[in-house]
Amino acid sequence: MTIKRKEKSFYLEVFNPHHDWKFLGKIIVINRPGIGGEAECFVTHFKRPEVHFYIKNQGYPINEEVLTMLKTGGVEYILIPEQGKRGFKAYIGVIEDYLEGELIHEPLTEKQRSIPLKNLDEIDVDQEKLRNYIYN
Repeated sequence: MTIKRKEKSFYLEVFNPHHDWKFLGKIIVINRPGIGGEAECFVTHFKRPEVHFYIKNQGYPINEEVLTMLKTGGVEYILIPEQGKRGFKAYIGVIEDYLEGELIHEPLTEKQRSIPLKNLDEIDVDQEKLRNYIYN
């Protein structure tokens, strides 16, 4: 599977059943959590627990190639917006921690890394502003 970067957005080439590009996420600038100053952060597409949650690891797997590209590019953080039946939540973690997370390579998927949500910080984010920023 191929990863394509277009400006600040990342896409995964998929064939199901037709050739397409799946949006993975976008790089934005945030204020560093608890430290201050600005840093680049990769925001994933909005995750739906019933579709994307990896029960065995209790987290959301992220494409390993994207994580490596982000680290090489100096991106420090990953933000995972979750839209589920219980409402909206946003989790933030460090790219380096994800790269050291559990390797997941299931049939018909690319290599991914995952860490449990309990190892991420839940943060307060304006859902609509975030959605508009990453999808528009």
